[in-house]
Amino acid sequence: MRPPLAFLARMLPPLLFCLSLAPAAERNSVSSLDIRRAREANVFTAYFENDLLGNTDKHYTAGTKLSWLSSDYSGWQQSEGLGRRVGDRLPLVNAPGTQKNVGIAIGQNIYTPQRKERVEPDPTDRPYAGWSYLEFSFLSKSEYRLDTLSFQLGAIGPHSYAKQVQREVHRIIASEQALGWDYQLKDEFGFNAVAERKWRLYARSVAKILDVDVVPHLGLSLGNVQTYANAGATARVGFNLPSDFGVQLIRPGGAGSTPINDRDPRLSLRKSFSVFVFGAVDGRAVARDIFLDGNTFRDSPSVEKEKLVADLTYGAGVIAGAWQVTFTQAMRTREFEQQIENANYFGSVTVSVVF
Repeated sequence: MRPPLAFLARMLPPLLFCLSLAPAAERNSVSSLDIRRAREANVFTAYFENDLLGNTDKHYTAGTKLSWLSSDYSGWQQSEGLGRRVGDRLPLVNAPGTQKNVGIAIGQNIYTPQRKERVEPDPTDRPYAGWSYLEFSFLSKSEYRLDTLSFQLGAIGPHSYAKQVQREVHRIIASEQALGWDYQLKDEFGFNAVAERKWRLYARSVAKILDVDVVPHLGLSLGNVQTYANAGATARVGFNLPSDFGVQLIRPGGAGSTPINDRDPRLSLRKSFSVFVFGAVDGRAVARDIFLDGNTFRDSPSVEKEKLVADLTYGAGVIAGAWQVTFTQAMRTREFEQQIENANYFGSVTVSVVF
């Protein structure tokens, strides 16, 4: 097996080069647009993901996340915001002339094997695991680019309380209980540091009826939980598209985004409704995944992970006033070598409000 550090060493140079690219100077400023309400906007988002929405019940089985993104902190008084004092000293998110936001989120992911009826799990199936975490994010955005730097800290193992949450939910919905939670990964403190850059390209109207945009992204995650390099893109088509950087699944650094300008339908005084469809792909070169590799410093269940994994998604969204609701269907390619199926399926629902 190739050592993770050697694997990442081959990936870092092209990724860091791409992350260092900046758009033309005229694209790095939003001063020519009406952005007063956009600068003042906060966004709260609730994410809910579950494999039952993909008509399955295995592997990545559930995820929840509650996220808040602040208004533009570049206008805060220095004495008022710790977030500003920290953000101004971080790389990637301190470019001058951009809007800046601080994000705080709390989340939990739950993983189970396919054969949940076994009291002693199949050693060739993925381990039981839970991950409960806090996430602190710093965002810097212009009309055409969004940089995100996130830090996740949390618990893996019994003190993630994934076992208790899943059992209570299954009791409420009268679903079959998973029997092998006594063999879940052991307690471990988890940490991820994540950097991601997005570009909003080809944002234009077609025949003054439909709007179209394409949002490619590059990212890097480092930590004992998940270490990988990723790349992908989202394409959206619809009526009165929001001026942000798109909808995404729960993942490290996957912070939502506040509106870029006041043309966003959640802020516009003239067009406060939007409907759109989207499709996306995200590919990851994986050096470490604790949910498959097992605990870092202790013996635990594990399986041989796949080093290349991709998510293919499609969905639709509706905006009415300050509210946005999206529904996403996701297909995740094989994550470990002994996995029986070639893909996992799950669904995602997000509800957000600008205030």
